[in-house]
Amino acid sequence: NNNNNNNNNNEIFAFSSNDLKNSTDWIKSIDRVSVFYRVSPEHKVQIVRAFRNAGHVVAMTGDGVNDAPALKIADIGIAMGSGTDVSKEAAKMILVDDNFTTILAAIEEGKSIYSNIRNFLRFQLTTSIATLTMVAASTFFGLPLPLNPIQILWINVIMDGPPAQSLGVEPLDPSRSLDPPRKLNDPVFTKSMLLHIALMAFIMVAGTLSSYYFELNHNVHQFGDVNKRAVTIAFTTFVFFQMFNAFNCKSLNKSIFQVGLTSNKFLIAAVGASILGQLALIYIPLFQTIFQTEALSLHDLLVTTCVASSILIIDEMRKWFGCCFKFNYFSQKQKQKQNQQKQKSKILPK
Repeated sequence: NNNNNNNNNNEIFAFSSNDLKNSTDWIKSIDRVSVFYRVSPEHKVQIVRAFRNAGHVVAMTGDGVNDAPALKIADIGIAMGSGTDVSKEAAKMILVDDNFTTILAAIEEGKSIYSNIRNFLRFQLTTSIATLTMVAASTFFGLPLPLNPIQILWINVIMDGPPAQSLGVEPLDPSRSLDPPRKLNDPVFTKSMLLHIALMAFIMVAGTLSSYYFELNHNVHQFGDVNKRAVTIAFTTFVFFQMFNAFNCKSLNKSIFQVGLTSNKFLIAAVGASILGQLALIYIPLFQTIFQTEALSLHDLLVTTCVASSILIIDEMRKWFGCCFKFNYFSQKQKQKQNQQKQKSKILPK
């Protein structure tokens, strides 16, 4: 039965099984339907399909055999823990405690995992692209390599090791829990994300090569004669770039100070351990021999840290301008798309 006046654009509808059987007009008004009651298993399937065709991400809850078909075709079928085996088999998730608030916790956890995977990938790809570009550019222009193979291996250990892994346990930003559901076919790598990776990789390459070749010229060495000191400075600069970029990767658009500099204790510990490891490589004689490094002065370390911190400063400026002027070069189109296509997850009770 239509409980409201059709002339009111803000009207809310309620349909019974008979209404669904006698007409298909309800499909056009699916976004304004408040209640479906006394519906058959066939109609539950039609309701789920109608919501999906309207662009919504649909969650369907149920506990009986008659709920199984709708649970099967919903984006997320949720069976009650006390329900039948048939409904549990058809569902993608089982609500063991039969408590609907648990669904909200599961949604937040899912968004956290997805966000952390993207943060991890940004960190990994930035370092990989920067390393490859730096070696390729030096080879192409016939210049000495700023890093030797054993040093690149250490960089890969850091890239795949504690700092990268700790990004996978970054706490969920509370504001992300309000994001609309993403479509199943949405790409992991968005244009804004790829542009950010390219920018960070460029900064790392430019900063490392500048430090390396400046040191070569400063010490009046020929380019064909690779100097240990220059290599050590380039090596340390690149590793420090990684450490600062790890903090960048906590969030694509929010400042590190908004997210929380110390919100991820594992990341703090991982970065600290990596820095200590890097210092061991340039000050312990055994490691100096293996990694072909030499001790740097305190002034060298300060200059190296300042150069490497530029990646954090530049990215913070990008985020600040995006926040203050509502114009973020890297994510403007993605935000507009989200604003135009806001989706609301629907949980259809039995």
